[in-house]
Amino acid sequence: MTSSGQDDGVLQTGSGADSSRPVLILGAGINGCAVARELALNGVPVWLVDSGDIARGATSRSSRLIHGGLRYLEYRDVALVRESLRERERLLQLAPQFVTPLRLAIPVSSWLGGLVTAACRFTGLARVGVSFGKPGRRGLIAVRSGLTLYDWLAGRSSLRKHRVSVLKSGAEAESQSTPQVDRRTFRWVCEYSDAQMLYPERFVLALLADAKQAANEAGSSFEIRTWSRVSRNGNRFQIARDSETGGESEVLSVEPALVVNATGAWGDLTLESLDVKEPRLFAGTKGSHLYSRHAGLREALCGAGIYAEAADGRLVFILPCGEGTLIGTTDLPFEQSLEEAVVDEEEVAYLVAMVNSVFESVELTAADVEMRHAGVRPLPRVDAARTAAIPRGHSIHISMQDAVEVLTLIGGKLTTCRTLAEEVADRVLEATGRTRVAGTASRVVPGGEDWPGSAELIDTRIRDLGDRYGLSVAQTNAVWTLIGNRFEDVFSPTDSEPDRRSLSGTEIPLEFVRWSIRNEEGRTLEDVVERRLMLTFSAGLTRSTLRELAEELVDAGRLAADEVESAIDGASIRMRHYYGKLVN
Repeated sequence: MTSSGQDDGVLQTGSGADSSRPVLILGAGINGCAVARELALNGVPVWLVDSGDIARGATSRSSRLIHGGLRYLEYRDVALVRESLRERERLLQLAPQFVTPLRLAIPVSSWLGGLVTAACRFTGLARVGVSFGKPGRRGLIAVRSGLTLYDWLAGRSSLRKHRVSVLKSGAEAESQSTPQVDRRTFRWVCEYSDAQMLYPERFVLALLADAKQAANEAGSSFEIRTWSRVSRNGNRFQIARDSETGGESEVLSVEPALVVNATGAWGDLTLESLDVKEPRLFAGTKGSHLYSRHAGLREALCGAGIYAEAADGRLVFILPCGEGTLIGTTDLPFEQSLEEAVVDEEEVAYLVAMVNSVFESVELTAADVEMRHAGVRPLPRVDAARTAAIPRGHSIHISMQDAVEVLTLIGGKLTTCRTLAEEVADRVLEATGRTRVAGTASRVVPGGEDWPGSAELIDTRIRDLGDRYGLSVAQTNAVWTLIGNRFEDVFSPTDSEPDRRSLSGTEIPLEFVRWSIRNEEGRTLEDVVERRLMLTFSAGLTRSTLRELAEELVDAGRLAADEVESAIDGASIRMRHYYGKLVN
């Protein structure tokens, strides 16, 4: 156990053996939280610190896919694809409340297109800028070859293998179940399987719930400090956080056994702030996404996603996402302040044009875009002729500073967060003289236990839960989408008529809102709106919704009563600036 004592308002943690001192994890995104869970399961004391909120960076700005990385095969990253496909299957089994199968379709217009370009990429020539003219659209031979290898690498997957459909025209086209792409341009559709994680933010919160439970059972410390500033003085780190209601700042001091730098694209800045001397490790690229409720677009998808080529040869997605459609992503070098990663109008035009090049009659416009967001990928700094050629795997860079080992995590993605965390944990366990006692390869993520095996059984479970806890079907479904099977953590069974009012503009019960504020580390109105209740995707988000949430934060002691109006204004401005979403 970590010893602690209070001295002039500063919590001091001990200087005992490495195995008793906490590991300090900087960054509460998908990778930092996965590492925290892995360590907590092995009895390692953990302090998880972030300058913002949990999952506030690239985790919440991703394409929300759990995939093997089909296009990585062109660059011969076979090991990464194999690892990703293995983890895809694991997540389908261990986190079914968050990860669901998704059928994807690649529209194809020619037999032989893209073969020379694919050969350049596979041999490595494309990484150094060698090409033979303008790349053409990938043809049927290239696509089918890639999908055959993809299925083979997936092994005994629970998902369907790929298939090729010849596109029909006229009355026959209307009877086809394939996405209704432009038949004047495309002759075939190649369908294959991957998976989707609708709310990675909620997945991260579930990982932390599991980590906290494991730490409690092991009797080890597990501290989470969001919206905190970290500074270093030798081997000791100070963590400062302002009071939520205007009181004195809280300052903690810790001498960690190791430091894990999991701040993603902020990694170089984090090392610099800690005075750790390293050459630049990251060269992030910006990925932008659009969200639309255009009914014609959703109907044209026929329940599947599209993986298509834009005019410049970049592969982009058009994906069903909740009640709407997610479109993305761009892949642009980004050298600005990471906080200013927003979708610009040129990117909107690019993605809208891509959609209209795939579908003949959808006629999407910028006005149909309800919400947008952009994130910066934590990619390694390497020499590559194109951003698409930058390796998408993950690695650990080790630094030593005043006898403190700092592990900087480079790369990584939603699909492979567990394997990266496993590698980091093995390094930490070795460095601290501990033995691994638990793993996550077969551990169900909270909320995925006793999962129904079909859509019909899920519907039955939702009806049964609604009856048990006094919720409507719509309310039960809203909570189910956010936490899966964890209803008993939130609600108590009742035989009477409980107060089950919903949050304004939503079907989310206020009781769930209050539970989330108490238990899920949300400190600000922004935290609750964007990463607890997922209201950036809600058509019902209004100022009335924000006011109701602000008042709940006041009741919970998270917001001063005289700051309600400024919090509502700030959340509305942020929605407009970062998400292009107007809140009235």
